[in-house]
Amino acid sequence: MSKNLNKPKYKLLYIEDNSTTRLFTSMFLKEHFSEILEAGDGIEALSLYKQHKPDVIITDIEMPKMNGLEFCKEIRKNDIETPIIITTAYTSVEYLLEAVSLNLIKYLSKPLKEQELLQALDGCFQRLEFQNPSVLRLTKDIYYDTFNYSLSSNNKIIHLSTSESLLLDILIKNSTRVVSYIEIENFVWRDTYMTKDSLRSLVRKIRKAIGKETIENVSKIGYRIKLYG
Repeated sequence: MSKNLNKPKYKLLYIEDNSTTRLFTSMFLKEHFSEILEAGDGIEALSLYKQHKPDVIITDIEMPKMNGLEFCKEIRKNDIETPIIITTAYTSVEYLLEAVSLNLIKYLSKPLKEQELLQALDGCFQRLEFQNPSVLRLTKDIYYDTFNYSLSSNNKIIHLSTSESLLLDILIKNSTRVVSYIEIENFVWRDTYMTKDSLRSLVRKIRKAIGKETIENVSKIGYRIKLYG
């Protein structure tokens, strides 16, 4: 099993409408994550996801307002990479087939078994390590540390504003694809409005720090970052 379970560095969004189950499961999970965000339904979870962009999601299926599968479908509209674990007290072929189509890590039956949950988490962590190594090379001399949110060149820190760090972070953590304007607005601007000029200005500042060719604009879609090598 991956050693990552002993190194809590990822953020979890845990969705479960039963408060008692949520409490005890969160207590078990807290040693494996740097932070746990909790929600009791899909609507609340979607809001937390947009605000905090968790690294891993665990969600129950049967919930009020918006069930787990509907929530996952909303996530997968713009995010196909964040590892998701589905939990349910009911085994259903229909649910299982739908879960598979959503590119999930695991479909776990409740009550949750400790070993099965740990194995599912390990799968999440391995996927994250493969997708996002902790230190990435942007150019010949510039590196980005995804866990300390720091940019460095020749062992010297390149200072970034909060907005610059957020934009660079979402681009790097999704370096295999184009990050849409909507995703950028939700992650960097959050509850405020993003103008085209403000985004272009932010991109120009980052390009000045890491090189003009490193960040590519895909017309009418968003931005993509090019990693070195």
